[in-house]
Amino acid sequence: MRVWDLHCDTLSELRYAENDGKPLSFRKNQLQIDLERLRRGDYLLQCFACFVNLGRKKENPLVSCLEQIDIFYRLLEEYSEDLVQIRTPEDIRKLPESGKIGAMLTVEEGAVCLDDLRMLRNLYRLGVRMMTLTWNYENGLASPNIVPGDAMQVWPCEPVTDRGLTEKGRAFLEEMERLHMILDVSHLSDGGIMDVLELARRPFAASHSNARSKCGHVRNLTDEMIRKMGEKGCIVGLNYCASFLDPSADRSHVRSTIHDMAVHARYLMNLGGEDLLALGSDFDGIEGDLEIAGAQDLPKLAEGLKKEGFTEREIEKIFYKNAMRFFEENL
Repeated sequence: MRVWDLHCDTLSELRYAENDGKPLSFRKNQLQIDLERLRRGDYLLQCFACFVNLGRKKENPLVSCLEQIDIFYRLLEEYSEDLVQIRTPEDIRKLPESGKIGAMLTVEEGAVCLDDLRMLRNLYRLGVRMMTLTWNYENGLASPNIVPGDAMQVWPCEPVTDRGLTEKGRAFLEEMERLHMILDVSHLSDGGIMDVLELARRPFAASHSNARSKCGHVRNLTDEMIRKMGEKGCIVGLNYCASFLDPSADRSHVRSTIHDMAVHARYLMNLGGEDLLALGSDFDGIEGDLEIAGAQDLPKLAEGLKKEGFTEREIEKIFYKNAMRFFEENL
């Protein structure tokens, strides 16, 4: 079963290792994604996010992002027989017959643009095709639902409903739509997501989010959001993180299981339609007790969903067909 994954944090992990003087090989390493794992998982495309943590106060967010983009292009050069960059619908149409794994560049943290639309346009020119407005810190564009060290440890957390997109954030939404850069609402506050639902003229994504009714974490989407996103032709990537899957009251040990992934998948598809759902692993940004522990385990997930009652057609749509169609239509 081919795989199209909307989100991973592998570039940031490669950057941390490189800046620590201990660079990792992308061909094979101890991360959740490397080239060997992608091949074993039968990947068609991986979205590689440039993740920037604003909590690292000494780092310039734009520089951090550009360093990850440099790594991305070095990977494309070093593994040119295995990887191909995806920028356009035509690239997507050619991908299945290429024999290569598609690589799409994305950003997780809109603050890398320094509130400057010129930087947004430059990132687009560099190949970025999807971006979250926030990670877990407020910035000049919008507010998130979670601030590290605060609500992160509270169960259930209270969502942020009174702060959404700023005026600058609204300008970014408009420009991203003009560029056909996909706006990603994962990590955005409830108020921000509702703003996007009201203002967006084009479909958008929640690259790595689940269903809040099935696990009460505020990183997940409410029923209203899921329904409205389905109506607007949006896409949601199923997140493999245990905190966003496991509804257990005891938060000291949560597990990421195929069963809970199936529960969320079915709920999302029932509410938003079967064209809504894709995969958004969050690999190399998650850890803990994971039944699907790396890219090599995706065949295990396909078989598990089949045992949970999903049809072959539904699994194909979740694994790659919905994402492939969404990006081909919206890039």
